[in-house]
Amino acid sequence: MSKIADLIQQRFDRTWSYPSWWNLLIVLPWLLGTALVVHEWAVDRTIAQREKTADGTITTHQAANHNRYGYSFSINDRSYSGWQSPAKQDFRVGQQVTVFYDPLDPTRNALTDFSELEIGSIGPVPILLLGIGCVAVFIAYRRRRVQSPAQRSADKL
Repeated sequence: MSKIADLIQQRFDRTWSYPSWWNLLIVLPWLLGTALVVHEWAVDRTIAQREKTADGTITTHQAANHNRYGYSFSINDRSYSGWQSPAKQDFRVGQQVTVFYDPLDPTRNALTDFSELEIGSIGPVPILLLGIGCVAVFIAYRRRRVQSPAQRSADKL
């Protein structure tokens, strides 16, 4: 068992003593997540600039499902509905509420102003970018600190 642990430790030391830039693939999910969050922020920002409001009614409450509320509203005699888990307040079934919606696509709607959703959606981006930067700096530091095997053999000649 000790030999297996030693082999694993040797492989780890060999891999991380001079890490490849390919190791940046570790942060690929973070990079994709950042792109998706920035896209959602841009969509919310665009909607916030043109949003309209309508009177709606809370129709359902699902406390077990993230305290989610269902609501309905009408625009030009056409009914729409939506679901949201508002962070700031609780509602009761039958309560009149203000619904914020995109006039170009009323199916995009919320109980929260889209400018607030915009601010909330961009929140994780600095943390994600910091994580990506830390991994890149770590790889650059390790590569600079330790010569590559090719450089070592060139120095011996």
